[in-house]
Amino acid sequence: MTRRLASLILCGAVLGSACATKSFVQEQVSATESKLTERAALQETKLRETADRTGESRQAIDVADQRLNGLDLRVGEMGARASSAETRANLATGTARDVEARLSQRLASRNRHRLLDTKVVYFDSGQTEIRSQDVNELEYVAKALTADPNAILELQGFSDSRGSDRYNRELARERVEAVMRYLVERHGIELRQLRAISMGKVALGAGEKASPEALARARRVDIRLLAPWSSWEDAQTQINPTAPEQAVTVVPAPRGPATISALPVQVEPMQPPPAARIDVPARGRLPEFLKTITPKDLGGQE
Repeated sequence: MTRRLASLILCGAVLGSACATKSFVQEQVSATESKLTERAALQETKLRETADRTGESRQAIDVADQRLNGLDLRVGEMGARASSAETRANLATGTARDVEARLSQRLASRNRHRLLDTKVVYFDSGQTEIRSQDVNELEYVAKALTADPNAILELQGFSDSRGSDRYNRELARERVEAVMRYLVERHGIELRQLRAISMGKVALGAGEKASPEALARARRVDIRLLAPWSSWEDAQTQINPTAPEQAVTVVPAPRGPATISALPVQVEPMQPPPAARIDVPARGRLPEFLKTITPKDLGGQE
């Protein structure tokens, strides 16, 4: 009897303990589920906040991309402008170098002159007055000197072979001065544009007789119209900007039997050989020209 009672008490205690443990477990499980639910809700909230932040970041990245694209376009435009500016700068540099080269060439050629034309004024025996039939020659050169203030005239006075050397030098000088006086008084030509020298008498060639025709050819003033290279080039550019540079000179007409009324005829400028260019200094130009005079040019025979 006692054993049965002890067994019953033991079984009741075990059952009571089992019931108490089940309730505790259920309470622990419920508490754990609540914590997990709260944690899940918190995690979900954080995920939503992270997703919202990610969306905002994406929008910011899109805006930044658009700004970068705009900057790329601006950089491209600036690069194109820089290239265009560089091209213009190169063109300007080339133009400046061309102008500098032209200026240097002009400065180097400032003392070089070009023979444009020649004229001859004749005089009666023993006279220094300008003849009416020779006025047109002086009018022509006066217009040329007025048109180009840098142009110059070279005047060389001659006389025939009769008389003493001193008398002929003075007579030739007075004839040159008569031509200069005419140009200065009638047309206001500046003296700086006139260069004159008395050459004296023209000696007769071997075997030549002092005929009236030969003496008439000797009584003269030779006129050479010269212009600086720069002035001539400017005039040529205005006439024909694309025409190549050409040299001009005067070739005297062949002399034949002449009389006082049939004096040598002036010819138009023609293409000269390279050696005909006048590129020596002013002081040395006249002696070089004198070397080119032949007895035939002075009325004699070669």
